[in-house]
Amino acid sequence: MQTSQQLSVTLRARLRKSRHGCQTCKQRKIKCDEARPVCGNCARRYYNLERCDYPSVPVSRQRQNRQLPRNAADASPVQPDSPPPTSIMTRPTGASANQAQRQLEMRLMYHYTQFAALELPATYGYTSKELWLDKVPQMAFESDILLDSLLTVAALHMQDLMPEDPKLGMAVNHYLDRTLTKHRYSLGCIDKSLAEPLFLTAFMLCITSWQLEHRRSLTSETYRIPANVFAIVRGCCALHRQYDGWLAQAGYDPKAIWSLASSSNVVQTDHPLLRDITEDIEKLLEASHVSDMPADDAEVYRDTAECVLSLYRSLVLKVGSTILQRLVFTMAVRMKSQYVTMLVAGEPLALALYARILTVLGFIDHLWWSRGSSNNRDILHYSINGISNMMPTEWSWAMEWPLKVVSREITLRA
Repeated sequence: MQTSQQLSVTLRARLRKSRHGCQTCKQRKIKCDEARPVCGNCARRYYNLERCDYPSVPVSRQRQNRQLPRNAADASPVQPDSPPPTSIMTRPTGASANQAQRQLEMRLMYHYTQFAALELPATYGYTSKELWLDKVPQMAFESDILLDSLLTVAALHMQDLMPEDPKLGMAVNHYLDRTLTKHRYSLGCIDKSLAEPLFLTAFMLCITSWQLEHRRSLTSETYRIPANVFAIVRGCCALHRQYDGWLAQAGYDPKAIWSLASSSNVVQTDHPLLRDITEDIEKLLEASHVSDMPADDAEVYRDTAECVLSLYRSLVLKVGSTILQRLVFTMAVRMKSQYVTMLVAGEPLALALYARILTVLGFIDHLWWSRGSSNNRDILHYSINGISNMMPTEWSWAMEWPLKVVSREITLRA
């Protein structure tokens, strides 16, 4: 039986901190198993990694080698010196010799600048081109986290166009994992230099989550309200409010994302589409007996109905497609949190109003980030049909208007 002193020594040996682990595990502050050429952590985390960044000759091993016979020391393999650190480390530098990975990243960067960036939404006072094509790529060369989020979006876009390429799916998972890890870590130590990259990364995570959430739904039998996306969008807006001083200095207008045509006297009140949606929503509220609901619930639904009407006023005013898509995307944040709770709970009136928010996408140009790139991945059609299936039988009539928009029976006519 071991004495307490022997047990203490045994435990210390068993729990001994890894001193010869790779640089990536040290930066992540996790225990490295020191497997060579690639440790277990990095093998799981990085696609097709050739080797980890190990120190050339650990000091403790040098001391051990002095005590070994010459032939034993000579027989010990010595890793070549690690490459010097660079300002951009998209993965462990041990992978820098991987030509296939470099080519993939070049493909993704090219695809982003030539295609994906052109379909991202205008926001916060910047046009789509100014923000996503001019500003973000330049900043990405100085920010690992923004570069990873950019490559994630590019891989998602390419995967929609080439779903048969397995490397693109692995690239999405790889760069998204890196983005999330760095973003969570950086949120605890934000300074002025990090505020803008973190905010832009959060916005790109919103787009990524919207795409991935609906992709997962497409593979399942039942439609799910994208509640996780709503939470991420709220977090992005909260991040902006928290650091609006620094972001305002960088040119981001905190009021731009909330801009809507809120006054009915600035549009044609007799516009056919506006008249149709107004009558449709009034019918919904009346059939739901909103006036008989508890005061708080009634206020939530009336407020949501007004937000929906404001969105259609913006549509009638011919606000740009990218702006309208962004307004649809952030609608859940504009509304009261109680409405989102009602929506996730599957309350019929909440579902019907959400369907009318989404149908705005049916009146504007088809852009990838909000609707997918092909008919078999059309987020609008899938969502409207999915919400219809969620409706109780006695509420099936409430989906007639959105379904007519999807089938193009209702159009944006002058």
